[in-house]
Amino acid sequence: MTPTSETEPDLVSAATALEGTLRRLQELVERALHGTLTTRKHIERTASALSALAPLEQEIGVHARALVVAIDRSRRMQEELTGRAHARALELQARSAELQLLMDSLGQLGQDTHRVAGAFQGEAGPEDLAAAAVEIDALVTRARELAEQAGTRGFDDVRRQVDSLRQQLSAARNRLTLSGGPARA
Repeated sequence: MTPTSETEPDLVSAATALEGTLRRLQELVERALHGTLTTRKHIERTASALSALAPLEQEIGVHARALVVAIDRSRRMQEELTGRAHARALELQARSAELQLLMDSLGQLGQDTHRVAGAFQGEAGPEDLAAAAVEIDALVTRARELAEQAGTRGFDDVRRQVDSLRQQLSAARNRLTLSGGPARA
């Protein structure tokens, strides 16, 4: 947007100037229309009023052109602002899609974590513990990759959520090792 120069009035001042000049023209014409043309005094007043019309009409033309310039400038500003808003909407749409992919991945990771956690509740044999350890290790790796992906894309809040889940998975893996499950490879 370019700032309004000293010689270019803004929309309101251009319209106000035009309206003021139109009112003066209206008053002048009404003065010229009133009264009879039967006395010298009335004829001179009417002639004087009518002779003042030409400069006012020129002034109206100047104000009308200034108003057109101000309207055009306002239109350009509106187009620029609308263009910027549209670009931001496209950016928002793209970022929302990225975020949705990350959130879907986080949701799937959470579901898989819940499934694995449920699989080795209660009495579990060595094979079950070994399978759970392999799955937890895979989930930790997925969580690490997803956290890195979220951080790279600038979604630090999602990165922190995924990292928290990764830490919980790592703690669960450590508990599994301590309870007699297989050690990390």
